[in-house]
Amino acid sequence: MLNRLLAAIICAPLAFLAAACAAQTVSVPQDEARLWICHTVPLPKEITIREKVSVPVDGVAVRVPARAGDVVLTAVESLKQPLGTAGRPDPLSPTFTINLELGGPSAEPLKSLKNAGQACRIIPAPSKDGLTIMALQPIGLRYGLVTLNQLLRPRVRGSLVEIPLVEMMDWPDMADRGLWGTDSFRQIPWMAERKMNIVEQISNIGVRPDGSTFGKYKEGQDALVEVAPKLGVNYVPVVLHLEQVIGKGVSDAYPQLVAKNGGSPRSMCYSEPAVVDVIGGWIADLASQPGVREVDVWMTENMAGEKGCLCPGCAGQDRNVLEIRAILAGWEKAKKRVPGVGLRILTSEETEDSNRKIFDELPLDVFIWYYHSLLTYTANSMPMLRPYLAEYAKKGHPIGVCPNLVYSIHFAQPSTGPQFVHARMSEFLQKGMSGLLGYATPRVNYGRFNVEAAAEWGWNLDGRSPREFAYSWAVRQGLRDPEKFADWCDVAGPVSWAVSGSHWASGENRNVPGKVAKRLKEGTLPELGFVLWDAYASPWGDIKGEAHLQRLLVDSAKAVQMSREMGIPEFYYESLVYRGHMEAIQALWELRKLVRNGSIREQDREAATRWFRAYIRGLQQVVDVLPRWERLVPGRPEEEKDWMFTDRPVETAQRMIDEMREVAREMGIRL
Repeated sequence: MLNRLLAAIICAPLAFLAAACAAQTVSVPQDEARLWICHTVPLPKEITIREKVSVPVDGVAVRVPARAGDVVLTAVESLKQPLGTAGRPDPLSPTFTINLELGGPSAEPLKSLKNAGQACRIIPAPSKDGLTIMALQPIGLRYGLVTLNQLLRPRVRGSLVEIPLVEMMDWPDMADRGLWGTDSFRQIPWMAERKMNIVEQISNIGVRPDGSTFGKYKEGQDALVEVAPKLGVNYVPVVLHLEQVIGKGVSDAYPQLVAKNGGSPRSMCYSEPAVVDVIGGWIADLASQPGVREVDVWMTENMAGEKGCLCPGCAGQDRNVLEIRAILAGWEKAKKRVPGVGLRILTSEETEDSNRKIFDELPLDVFIWYYHSLLTYTANSMPMLRPYLAEYAKKGHPIGVCPNLVYSIHFAQPSTGPQFVHARMSEFLQKGMSGLLGYATPRVNYGRFNVEAAAEWGWNLDGRSPREFAYSWAVRQGLRDPEKFADWCDVAGPVSWAVSGSHWASGENRNVPGKVAKRLKEGTLPELGFVLWDAYASPWGDIKGEAHLQRLLVDSAKAVQMSREMGIPEFYYESLVYRGHMEAIQALWELRKLVRNGSIREQDREAATRWFRAYIRGLQQVVDVLPRWERLVPGRPEEEKDWMFTDRPVETAQRMIDEMREVAREMGIRL
C-alpha cells in the first residue's frame, strides 16, 4: 500500500518516466489509435488519442488528492506493476505528471452524466507534459486510472514507455455490474480491472440454541472484506432463500416459526414476531462485517407446490407479501444496530405471480434483483424480462437482473458467445434495468469471455458490436490474428447459442418435456422452434425451421475449419463440441420424419440406420472432446486441478447415446 502521509501531501510515489529531457510529442494515426484503444475494457464512452509521448521508464509524479482513500491509492499502486518500477525513488523533477482531481470546476460537466459518481474525465496538460484525471467521487478517479493503466501496459518497451495524450469522458450505462457465487470471490481483482463493481456470496448464517443469530462470509472468502473494498467492488452478503434456512437452527431455537396447520415445514410463519428478530439479526450481523454497506435477502425460491403457514394470521393471505413485510421489518430492526445499512431483495419463480404486490410494498431505496430460475437461467433467445419490470423501473425502482452469463448453469461447456451476451445486455438496458448480477458456472474462467463481454456492455452498450468486442478481446489476449478470431466468433457464436438456447443437451436432465429418445419412440417430438411455456426449449426451440437448421450445420462445419486454421486448441475443441451437437440434432430431426407409431417402415430402415449412427457419432464426439477442452481452462487453483466439471455433460451425452441405442434396438435397427 502507498504511504498515506505522502498521499495526503499530494505526492504519491510512482516512478515510471524519466526527467532526463522534455518528451517530444508524436502524432498518432487513426489506425494506430484504434488498435491502441482495443486494449481498453470496457470501451470508454468518448475517447480520442491524437498524440503520444515516449519517455524513459523512471520518473513521473502522480499527484493524489488527500481524501482519495484506498480505492484511488490501490489504483495508483497498480500503475507501477506492469512497468516494473515498484520501489524506485520518487522523481525530483518529473517530466510528466498525472494529476488526480476530485471535484472542482473541471469536473462540473460530469454531473449531468448517468451514474455520475462513477464518471471520469481525462485531458492532456496544455503543455503536453502531463494528464489530468478528474472525477466527482474516488471511484471515478479509480476508473480513469484503470483505463490509463490498460493503455500503458502494451506500450512498455524495455526502458521506454509511450503515453497517450488521451482525451476521455466516460461513465457507465448500468449502475451495478457484477457476479454472485462460484469463485467470484477469487476473481475480485480481475473483475475490478474490468470495472465490475459488485460481488455477492451466500453467507454462513444461523441461529444459536439461545436464539441469537450469527452471520459472516464463508471460510476461505476473506477477499470479500479484505480486497473488494480497496478495489471499489461492493461486497453484498446474502441471506439464502428463506425456505432454505429454517434448518439452520431456526426451528430449534424458535419452534413457533415453523409453518402451522399443514403448511410446509420448510416455510416460516410470518405472523410470529420472532421472525422479524431472526431476519433483522442476520441483516445486522452481515452488515457488521468490514466494508459492508448493503445486505441481500433472497426470497423463497421454490415451495414445490407446498403451502406456506396456515395459522389464523397467515391463512388466506399472500405468503410472498407476508414474507416481504417481514424482511422490511427485519431491515428496520437491523438499522437500529447498524445505521445506514442498505437492503436488496431477490425474487424467484415462487414470487413471480406476486412480484407486483411485492414491489408495491418496497420503498424506492430497496434494490430489487429479478431472478426466476426458468426464465433468467437460460440461453433461450426469447426476451427474458416481463413488461412489468420496465414499468416499475420507470417509476423509480432500482431493478437489476440475475442471469447466467455462460450458456448453461451446472453444465460445464464452452461459452464464447458475444451475440448472446450483447442481446441480453441490450434487453436489460433498453428496459431500464439498473444492475447485472451474473452467474458464471462452474467457475468464472470457464466463461471468462462472456463475463468480460457483460462487463463491456454493462458499461457501454453502444460502443462495440459483438464482432468489434471479439476483435478487441483477441488483441488484449495477444492472439496472433485478431481478425481471424473475430471471423470465427461471427460464425461459431450463433451456432453455439442456438444449440444452448435449445437446452441441448442440458434439457435432458429435466423431467419436462422428457428425454428425446423416449419422445422419438412415442412420436411426441415437436416441430423445430417449439418452446413449451416459454421455459422449456429442448430439443430445438432456438432452431427456427429447416433453413435455419441447414445454415447452422454449414456454419458449425465452417467453425471447425476456421478454428483449425487459427491453431488455438481451446477454440478448436469448442467448435468440435458444437459441431457434434449439431450433427446429433440433425440426425434426431431426420429420425423424427422416419419413425411412425414407434416403428420404422422397411423402405426407411437404411436411412434410419444412417441417422441413428450419425446421432451417436455426433454425441460421441462431444464425449471425447469436452474433457480435452476443460483441461485448457486457465486459472484453475491447485485444489481443483483434478476436478472434472464436464463430468455431468459427458455423462448426459453418454446416457443419450445409450438410450438411443436401445430405441434403435427396439425398432430392429442394428448399429
